[in-house]
Amino acid sequence: MKSINGWWGAVLVSGLIGCGQEAHEPAPEQAEIRAAEQEARFLTPPAGCTEVTVGELFNGIELTPVQYERQPTFRGDLSSIGGAQRDEVRIRLDMNTQPGLYDLSQGGANTFTCEQCVFGYQDMGTTAQKLFVADSGALLLALQVSPQQTVGALSNVVLRESVLATPTSGPYTGSSVVSGGECRWIRFATWNTVRPGGCDPREGSLTSNLPDTACVADDYAATDGTLQRALGTKTQGEACTATSAESEYALTTTDCEQGFACTDLLSDNAQCLKTCDFMAPTPGCPTGTVCGVYGLCIEQSVLEPIGFAFDTALIGEACTSSSFTEFCGVEGARGTCFDADGAAGPAVATCHRYARARSECGAGEELGYIYYPLSGGGGDRGYGFCYFDGR
Repeated sequence: MKSINGWWGAVLVSGLIGCGQEAHEPAPEQAEIRAAEQEARFLTPPAGCTEVTVGELFNGIELTPVQYERQPTFRGDLSSIGGAQRDEVRIRLDMNTQPGLYDLSQGGANTFTCEQCVFGYQDMGTTAQKLFVADSGALLLALQVSPQQTVGALSNVVLRESVLATPTSGPYTGSSVVSGGECRWIRFATWNTVRPGGCDPREGSLTSNLPDTACVADDYAATDGTLQRALGTKTQGEACTATSAESEYALTTTDCEQGFACTDLLSDNAQCLKTCDFMAPTPGCPTGTVCGVYGLCIEQSVLEPIGFAFDTALIGEACTSSSFTEFCGVEGARGTCFDADGAAGPAVATCHRYARARSECGAGEELGYIYYPLSGGGGDRGYGFCYFDGR
């Protein structure tokens, strides 16, 4: 497990001031986790449950290949679970989950209804694979840098053998506990997926607009980022230079102005591009640009030739194209064109509003996603939208 001792102080001090030493005073979230660990020492497994242990957990960008899921998902090894092949545990949090203590029984031991979910697989990827879903226990989200970069703990988690249940298809599937099935128990486990210099690109976050920096998104939907030290005066479209960090506790330095990323993601050569949040009411992009993928302001004419389509339909309107389109609506009210029942159904492609969290979708709606393949066989499913599926 990565250390949780004073990590946030280290990130801020080393990243913005240049010192690589950690803070000496324990942070409040560290004290919370230590208290939970002390209490867990006196717990005993429920009758019939086998104790298992959790290895280090990783978020999307830490995996090989990179896998950004529809909602923040942390994965790690389970040991002593009893399988002959690899066993894995996953923690899936609704994108809007805030720091706090959560009762896992509220999810109903169902992977479809839970917002804070813990589940595991025995003999993963084999014909003998078994699913185990938490039906009780506590999840502490102690601190959050971004939805993908968090520190937390699990305590007294009971995992019940489960099977796939309604709905058995779609973006999210359900589960049902097997009567008389096997049981696994996690006494205590922690996770820390925070990176030095990590930040949250979303508008209003504590790290999206720090002095002399730019929070540069690492995922398509701009929910996870890394700070650059922006010490120059160059702005939109100007060629830029990025100097790599000298150590793990330093930041890449650029000659762009604050709030402008030095990036070659959308061009052959690195240029300064203003960072933005496509979900903000006013993304604030320079005239002639739109808030595109990776939370970067760029001309629509640049995005279209590299595969990002636009439609003039507004949210809720029928799209002019019958095929899938990444961008419809207008700045501050963006969506995607999607035909919920396919070409054979009576519905037509409609502009569905973008959403990052599944909890943002209304009654009868589900959070769909756009899949972007990444190099090395990875994938990014973070761009979400709410559509009516009647469930």
